[in-house]
Amino acid sequence: MIPGSMIFEYGCFMVYSQRIIKSLPVPSMNQSEKRQSLSEETSYVSRGLLIYDDEGESFVEEVRNNAFGVEIEISHIDRFEESPTSYLHSGGHLLVAASMAVIERLLHVAIEHQLSIGFLPFSHQKLLIRQYRLSSDLESNMEVALRDTPQAMDLIDCDGRLMQFKGIVGEIPLADIGSSEKSKGIRRFLYGVNHGVRQLFTMTLQAVSIVTANDKSISSAVSGLIIRHSKPRDFYSRFVGSDYSMRDGQVGAILISPFSVIEYIAFLLSAFSSSTRKRSLPASVGQVRSSTIHIEAGHSRWLHVDGALKVALPVTCSVLADAVRVNAPGEFWEANLQSEIQKESVKIDNLPDEKESARYRGKHIPLFSYASEEHFRDLFGALREDAQVNGLYVVFMILSALLATLGLFANSAAVVIGAMLIAPLMAPIVSLSMGLLRADASLINASWMKVTLGMVLVLLASLLVTLLLPALELTDEIRARIHPTVLDMGIAIVSGIAAAYSKSFKEVVQSLAGVAIAVALVPPLATAGIGLGLGDWQVFWQAFLLFNTNFFGITLAAILTFLVLGYSDMVKSKKSVIAIVVVLLAISYPLYISFHDTVRHQRMAEATEQKHFMIGGKEVLVRVEESASEDESERLELRVVVNRTLQPGEREELKHKLERIYQRKLRIFATVEYILE
Repeated sequence: MIPGSMIFEYGCFMVYSQRIIKSLPVPSMNQSEKRQSLSEETSYVSRGLLIYDDEGESFVEEVRNNAFGVEIEISHIDRFEESPTSYLHSGGHLLVAASMAVIERLLHVAIEHQLSIGFLPFSHQKLLIRQYRLSSDLESNMEVALRDTPQAMDLIDCDGRLMQFKGIVGEIPLADIGSSEKSKGIRRFLYGVNHGVRQLFTMTLQAVSIVTANDKSISSAVSGLIIRHSKPRDFYSRFVGSDYSMRDGQVGAILISPFSVIEYIAFLLSAFSSSTRKRSLPASVGQVRSSTIHIEAGHSRWLHVDGALKVALPVTCSVLADAVRVNAPGEFWEANLQSEIQKESVKIDNLPDEKESARYRGKHIPLFSYASEEHFRDLFGALREDAQVNGLYVVFMILSALLATLGLFANSAAVVIGAMLIAPLMAPIVSLSMGLLRADASLINASWMKVTLGMVLVLLASLLVTLLLPALELTDEIRARIHPTVLDMGIAIVSGIAAAYSKSFKEVVQSLAGVAIAVALVPPLATAGIGLGLGDWQVFWQAFLLFNTNFFGITLAAILTFLVLGYSDMVKSKKSVIAIVVVLLAISYPLYISFHDTVRHQRMAEATEQKHFMIGGKEVLVRVEESASEDESERLELRVVVNRTLQPGEREELKHKLERIYQRKLRIFATVEYILE
């Protein structure tokens, strides 16, 4: 017998079960499904007792005047608690309309007195509605709850507290937004989102120990853990097997163990992917299923049951097979088919092992995952080797410089690409990036010395070739490297990301050749050397600006990429990285000016390309062949087509019209063609 103190402050509706078959008139309902359900012969109880609390008072009249022929006795909770045992009869039927905490106590009553039970959920009791496939309509739920066809289902006992839905240990941010009873209203929802986002950056992995019914022990580190024995229609249902049932004699534990905030966000997003409906669990998720699960956790003190109860840890959750008989729609029983007791199942391959658990345990989960020890060890060995100067490096730097210089003078793109392929300058730059990220002085010094040596070798080799060759004009290949723009910085940043990825993963190391072609480190240096050899400082500075754009862009991008890949939990050499950012910002200004001029030249050329003018009654066709900015003017090379000679005043008029289009002073070099008719 349950003492009165245990059923204080709840409401219930109790019906004395008598099996009768009635043909009832169809009541007036809005939904065709209800009309169809009531039009058939259904077995209902004959008498009942409604015990209601303040929230359930609105149900009183409709329950009393029900359309199912059930005689209802009404009693407020105050009268019920004066003598609760006088209302309890073995074999009766209990109809519940109360909070989840009260429902949990009534389940104890139902088990002790062998009562069946039905539910009249309030509209905000979303978990209850989803779990039992009920509706938000009282009459529809009452029709189900008053049936005389209850079936047995399992319950989970967690150290004396009964669980219907789920229990949660630890933190699982944003997973339950909008699904709990407390999430009513837009303000409450926004508060939940804000709280969940803040939790993302305060999550920690805590030690957890689980022992199953077969004495199998699992030790790992998790941010959160969910206990459940059903597969309702909620967020977590996408990660559990379709064979979950409230009638299979098992309780399940879903363990969430993300290695980073990014990985946890990916876990949340994976719930909306169709692939999550497969049998395999997503990354960072494990699962244990057994008839009994004993849980101990490092930092958490409570198992939160059904969003309303708290059970102190450590806790043992056991299945009470066929504990209570429940009224529910056919859809619920189809989703919870009775089955033989399943074998114990443990799936923890996606959880951290003992070494990884020790590395993460008790710390805030980083924004990006840490790299595995194997990746870390292999990459550092390769980067330290790349930072060492050897004879092959010197030889290939000289060969690539000579090849690039000759290719530039020969105006051969193929030869220049060949120079890019054999140039080994990318490797020490990537090593330098890792050294700056981790503040590794030896790696920084070795990488910097190797990069500097490569730069000097290229400049000297290209200078020597230029001095030995007879006077040559600047080719298109050379000109292409003396007008850097912000587009080149974008190329350098993307190439730096690709280089860091290629170096981090052995399976894509062959992509380094493509990265070297994309970013082109040696040709700009060779062009700068050509500028020195020709005594043309404009060529030198513009080409050297392009090299610096590539160098600093690659370095910064590689640092950030290694950070994302988890090779450091933070940037250790912040001053160095800040200096790189400052240099890039300083470089960005001339690059932007150059880009702006390039765009303006292109637009002006398009505006005047094959443009017709009427000058002194003569039709003049102007084609812009080339344009270039000078100190205070624009230099234009034009092809002018006329049918009669332009007089000096007419030529001046044409110049004025072109200056109005370009909006600046022009120096015009025109080639005149005549149309002979």
